[in-house]
Order: sequence, then C-alpha cells, then structure tokens
Amino acid sequence: MKTINQLKFLIRAVSISALFVSLFVPPYVPHAASSEDLPVQELASGHFLMVEEGFVMKTASISEAGHRLAYNKGISHTVGAQESLSSIGDLYAISIDTIKWANDLKKNVVLHPGDVLRILPVDGVLHTVSRGQSLSKVAMLYDTDINTLEKQNQIQSGRIYAGQEIIIPGGRPIVAKANSNIKVAAVSKKIEASPPRPTQPPEASPPDSHGILQKPCDCTYTQGYHPGHYAVDLARSGGGAIFAAEDGIVLRADYGWNGGYGNVIEIDHGNGLVTLYAHNKEIHVREGSAVRRGDVIASMGNTGRVYGKTGIHLHFETILSGIKKNPVLYIQ
Repeated sequence: MKTINQLKFLIRAVSISALFVSLFVPPYVPHAASSEDLPVQELASGHFLMVEEGFVMKTASISEAGHRLAYNKGISHTVGAQESLSSIGDLYAISIDTIKWANDLKKNVVLHPGDVLRILPVDGVLHTVSRGQSLSKVAMLYDTDINTLEKQNQIQSGRIYAGQEIIIPGGRPIVAKANSNIKVAAVSKKIEASPPRPTQPPEASPPDSHGILQKPCDCTYTQGYHPGHYAVDLARSGGGAIFAAEDGIVLRADYGWNGGYGNVIEIDHGNGLVTLYAHNKEIHVREGSAVRRGDVIASMGNTGRVYGKTGIHLHFETILSGIKKNPVLYIQ
C-alpha cells in the first residue's frame, strides 16, 4: 500500500513539473513553416502563395479547378462560370497581360466555362529555347539578369536545352504578332523613281528558322556584330531573295544613297522591335505595306557604301527601343 502511494505521488510530481516547464518554453515550429523564413500572401480563395526572396512559389492548388504542374511552369486553371481574365488575374495576383501572353490570347478574347488557362507563378512571359541558344543569350535578349532566370526556373549550372520553356520574370514579348486584318497604311511620302518593281514578289522558299526572327536570306554570315558595325552581313554568291524576318509594317522603303545603306527597308514588328535591310538591288515593298514572316521583300545587291561589284551582300540590323542589338541573339 505504501509503494502504491509513493508511485501516485511520483506521477503527480512529474505532471506538475511538465506543466510548469510548458509555461515558459515556446511551442516547437518546424523550420520550413517559419513565417520569418517565408512571408505569406493570402489569396481570396483562402489558399496561400509562399514567397521566397521575391519569387512566388505555388506550393499547392490555388483553386479547386487548378492542379500543381511545377515550380517553374505554374499551374493550369479551368475557367468557371462568370469568370473573366480580370477575376482570374486577381485570384492569382498576376496581370491580365501575363495570362494573355502565356496562352496566346487575342486582345478581345471571350472566355468560356471549361477553357483551360496556363497560369505563370509571376508576371512575365514564357520563352521557348531555340537550337543554339544559351542562358546568357536569353538573358541578353530580354535585358534581364542570368541569376534571375536560374533562380526562377531552378536551372542548374546554367544548362538549358532546345525546346525548354523558361519563365522571364517581368519580361514582355519581343515580337508582337501582327493582326491578320492589318490594313495597309497610307503612303506618307512618295518613293523616288527607280527601276520597275514587280507587282508580285518572285517565288522563293524561306529558310528554316530556329529563333524569334527568321534568317532574312538563304545565305552565310560574312561579318559579325562589333563596335563600329552594329549589324551582321550575310552574303550569297550572285545574290538572292531577302525575306521579312517577322510579321510587321514597312516603315521605310527607299532607293538611293541613304547614308551608305543604299536601297534600304525598315520593318516595324511591334513592341519596339525594328529590322533593317540594306544594300538591296531591288525593293519589292512600299512604305506602309503589311508583310508576313518569310515574304520576299527585296533582292540582294551592292548599293550604297559597298566596295566593288563583288560586294553583293545584305546588311541586317535589329533595333530594340532605338538601340541596335546583336542580330545573332534573335536569329539562329
């Protein structure tokens, strides 16, 4: 009997001690769930986005219609009744433009229940890596930091491969596709008298393209981009057809010296991107013309500041927001 009483006393003492300790020791919180490590943003749906150093990590489905794909790919969202781009953007805390760009949606698109949208984890655009592109080239293409791309896309050792999709945080499309209903603008200035131009461009097959822009001719590089020559030169024995590198509107189609360019064409592709084609023999488009990727716009020549009859080549420039960029970043 005495032993039982002693045992009961011991149990009471241990219980009282544990209670006393619990009053002064804070409860255990797993490190991964610490609010100091990962600030949390609550969404209207009651689910959360975990933010680490500015990068949004969708750790689970954010809506009943969505499902987890991958950290660097975002999620898919099935459009519900009464949903709009605006309400979906608010739900995921991203812009309407980001949704449109990721899903290649037109300006006045109408959503229908059951439509499936790709939702990126951050505002920006998707870039599909083309053959020969490196991560540093992609970073230069979008004027962003290579470390940002590695962090957002969980890229190890800077290695990427053709066909891989990369999220460009804060990026915008380099080329805005021209509307199929573009109306030809009125010619604002008269083009000087010149050799007759064909009413229809000659038949030609555009070369394969692996980058954002199509290679503007079926030819080889003869001079690269360097200080004093902010372009690339491409040549083909005897000349050949020159193609529009992308859809756009012709800004300029001039015969003459033109500061050494010779017979020159400039095409506006949208979003601040312009391409320039110089030293042409003949021009097959007019200012204000709407052109499509691969259309024949000129024939290769040696007009302007070119030395000798054997200097037939194309001088090709890419100009982004008024700054001449290395065309190799845009064509492969």
